[in-house]
Amino acid sequence: MSAPDRLRILIVEDEFLIAIDLADLVADFGHEVCAIASTADEALAAAIRFLPDVVLTDIQLAQGSSGLDAAKRIRVALGIPSFFISGSIDRALMEKAQESAPLGFFSKPFEPRALQSALAQAAACCAAH
Repeated sequence: MSAPDRLRILIVEDEFLIAIDLADLVADFGHEVCAIASTADEALAAAIRFLPDVVLTDIQLAQGSSGLDAAKRIRVALGIPSFFISGSIDRALMEKAQESAPLGFFSKPFEPRALQSALAQAAACCAAH
C-alpha cells in the first residue's frame, strides 16, 4: 500500500453509473481505484494485473457472471479479500459467499458512511500485516 490508510481497490460492477459513483466515493474516502471490471473474468485479470488490496464487487455481473465467483477466484489465486454489494442479500447468498471469506456485505442502496467505515477498518487491517 502506498500510504498506511490508503487502499488500492478493484471495483467489480456491471452498471456503469453505479461503478462510477462507487469510484467517486472511494476516491472521496482517500482510497485509490486501480481498476473497474464488469465480469468475473475481467475482475480476475484486473486483480492479477493491479494487485489491489481489496475488491468491492456486486453479486450479479455482466454476461451472467457472478461476483461470488470472481471473489472466490481472486481470494484463492491472490489472497485478496472482497466486500459484496447487492440489491438482494439473503441467508442462502451469505452462506454461499462465505466460500470467499468476505470482509462484509452492503445492500443497495447502501449508506456511504457504512462503506467508508468498512474501508477504514480494512485499511487498518492491511496496514497491520
